[in-house]
Amino acid sequence: MRVWRVPGIALRLCWPYLLAPWRSPLLRWRMETYGILDEQGRMLHADEITPARFRRFLREQRRTLYRMLRWAASL
Repeated sequence: MRVWRVPGIALRLCWPYLLAPWRSPLLRWRMETYGILDEQGRMLHADEITPARFRRFLREQRRTLYRMLRWAASL
């Protein structure tokens, strides 16, 4: 597996939304499938994802997301 391909895959997945990745339909869908919760414990819909929730999701799920990117790079 080529580790140097991982940043390229990440860039390609969010390229149209590089400055605002929380607006990316693919990333919002992925967050929704992970079951991201709000402060009251209810599941968020993709339209309710804010920049702060996106950053928190990245911080909490960084290992899982990196594994997904490594998998995509191996294809």
